[in-house]
Amino acid sequence: MRLNIYLISHPIIKQLSLAIINTNLNNKHVYQDNAKLLGRLLIYETVRKWMTIHYISIKNIDSKKELYKFDRKESYRILANLVECADIVSDINTILPQMYLEHVNSNNHNQNSYKDINIIKKEKIIIIEKFLNNYSIIRLLDYLLIEKKVQISQIKIMCITCSNNICEYLGNKYQSLEIYTTKMYKY
Repeated sequence: MRLNIYLISHPIIKQLSLAIINTNLNNKHVYQDNAKLLGRLLIYETVRKWMTIHYISIKNIDSKKELYKFDRKESYRILANLVECADIVSDINTILPQMYLEHVNSNNHNQNSYKDINIIKKEKIIIIEKFLNNYSIIRLLDYLLIEKKVQISQIKIMCITCSNNICEYLGNKYQSLEIYTTKMYKY
């Protein structure tokens, strides 16, 4: 198994993820605020080494200006079940430039439900799941890899928690897939 699992252990991320996992939804506003912040922090961790940023230095006679620009050729496709993950993905556009959000129903057992996914060549794909705990993710990955001819290096998965069983299966089937999560558990 060559699956790359990145267990994000920053104390703020841990605290937010535990608040979401253990929530009772009595205070929906606090839950949504926590989910938005956690979504931004997780997307940052997911793309920080993947994103291309150009450094530009402009020298004038008496001053120097430094700029950092995102690569205009780079774009990101976020695939998420917006019904389940709306609170997590709602603010990630503040961090991620050239981001396109697309709804996928990974709980649907029909692979034809993915036919409307629009992938641009060389686009980076982030699949977002709140809790990666069922095998429906495999249908989506198969569709992207086989039907859309996407390379595994173009795909990353971001989730709050994930099951050991799912990760083991993914590692055996999709070598070098990357998963970013806050917690793993036995299913």
